Amino acid sequence: MGNIREAHIEDAEIVVEYIKKVSDETNFLMSGADERELDIKKEEEFLQSIQKSITTKMFLYEINKKIAGICNLKGVDKIRVRHRVNLGISVLKEYWGMGIAKELISNAVNYCKNNSIKKIELTVRTDNERALKLYKNMGFVIEGELKDFFCIDGIYYDCYMMALFI
Repeated sequence: MGNIREAHIEDAEIVVEYIKKVSDETNFLMSGADERELDIKKEEEFLQSIQKSITTKMFLYEINKKIAGICNLKGVDKIRVRHRVNLGISVLKEYWGMGIAKELISNAVNYCKNNSIKKIELTVRTDNERALKLYKNMGFVIEGELKDFFCIDGIYYDCYMMALFI
């Protein structure tokens, strides 16, 4: 259906456009487009900065040269903690239910296995049933719960901290 590849500097503009769109489609993400400082130059600098990193990567899921989903791995290249990364994932609403998130996570897991990363961590709202089902089916376990993690329009939401041990 689509293909997954690592993001490069030349992708900055389409990544920014994708983030603007996906951020306003759901309130399960960390912030909406209006809160993000989206700038093509800053995105180019970010994509340049992660090229040589092992623990920080961005993977794009493309369908007909259009980004349908993005999976980010964010870690710290310090000896004591470089065995773990945080995973962030989003898929445009029009592509929900097509298995794209599962493919992106599988790709991230394989990348981690090949690069001696032993633990993938993420946070997910406790009411995000679709994501919870996916993460559990892929082997992630709940490590803890964070109360009132999000506040959206005056309503507080709890999050689970989840992890996959590789």
